Amino acid sequence: MLLVPVKSLKPGMSLAQAVHHPSSDGCLLLNKATVLTSTYIDRLCEMQVSHAWIHVPGFEELDDVVSESVSSGHLGLFDAINSSIDCLERRIAVEINLEQYRTAVRGLLSDIVEHADHEVVTHQLASCGSVLAGHLANCSYLSLLVGAHMSGYLRRQRSALPPQVAENTSELGLGALLHDIGKIPMPDELRNRCILDPESEWPEYRMHVQAGYAEAREHISAIASNVLLNHHQRYDGSGFPLRESREPGRPATPLDGSQIHIFSRIVAVVDAFDHLLCPDGTIVPTIVAIHGMRQSKLAGWFDPVVVATLLRLVPPFQVGSVITLSNGSQAVVVANHPEAPCRPRVRVLSAPVEDVGSCASRRVLDLRMSRSMFVAAIDGVDIRKYLFTGELEPVPVDPSEMRQCATLPAGGS
Repeated sequence: MLLVPVKSLKPGMSLAQAVHHPSSDGCLLLNKATVLTSTYIDRLCEMQVSHAWIHVPGFEELDDVVSESVSSGHLGLFDAINSSIDCLERRIAVEINLEQYRTAVRGLLSDIVEHADHEVVTHQLASCGSVLAGHLANCSYLSLLVGAHMSGYLRRQRSALPPQVAENTSELGLGALLHDIGKIPMPDELRNRCILDPESEWPEYRMHVQAGYAEAREHISAIASNVLLNHHQRYDGSGFPLRESREPGRPATPLDGSQIHIFSRIVAVVDAFDHLLCPDGTIVPTIVAIHGMRQSKLAGWFDPVVVATLLRLVPPFQVGSVITLSNGSQAVVVANHPEAPCRPRVRVLSAPVEDVGSCASRRVLDLRMSRSMFVAAIDGVDIRKYLFTGELEPVPVDPSEMRQCATLPAGGS
């Protein structure tokens, strides 16, 4: 199967995965194996669906790369919280559906552990992230994903706890799912802003962390509620909210470094990344968001181990996506290299993917081994300026800090 922009779909193509409505909870638009018609394609465009998985002969080996259960679990988080968000009441968002949230988070965590090597569908993240409920679901999913792949670091950062308790990320997922509920009663001019916008300096915007914490602290654990309060603390100590000093006469200051709970540090990273994927409701190529995480404005904001883990899990070019090479030909990404994230393995197409007779070469081209061939564009966006700057090479991390998820942590928080 291939991930194809909806604008490139043609009648007669067959869906390899079901298509869900990008902003309506629980709404299935088209079932898997549906043969597309002009009417279906027009309706997908009207509903602002950005991409669809299409069955293309010759790419069967990619069918197992994207986990349908993980994708469904991610959408389940969106479904769980969207109805509460629509009520515009924090009390409803926290209290009434709390057990539903917990169930959804634990189910998704189990699926992530079971499908440890699944590809992150960033286009689904971007589609959901255009609304507050989608952003919360995205952050919960990404936080669980990052936490599952860095259990060694979690054990070090929570060294006072037994290993199985230190590795348990269910409360991380719950805190991430609710981290911005303090924005619910805000006017749109602030509710739709994020930490990357100038408005994030306004006291009215910064109040959302205390507001969400005050509303949720009696209903969720101290571990999860800490995420609501401290997800905008920064690693270099430039974040908020301020904390009163225990020493008389000393001014209030933010937290920094390891003073910030590791769960809050994780959510700080994925919160920024999700906003970079969908700035102002516009979906951008993943490589643009990854590049944005390295901009000078954000220097010192984040735990470097968390950033490195996220960037290893979210490659610039998703397997199954159609890209344009520097020689003008189209190709399909079939594998990524963690050590060379901008140089995937591809199979060249004989014609543009929307052509009925398009097929792929059996030969796999490894872009690591070519000096002149590189990915020039994706989804019609020229991305050459984001390549070869040295900024997208992986951040060195001690292997002992991370571990590929293999088991589901036992109970505890």
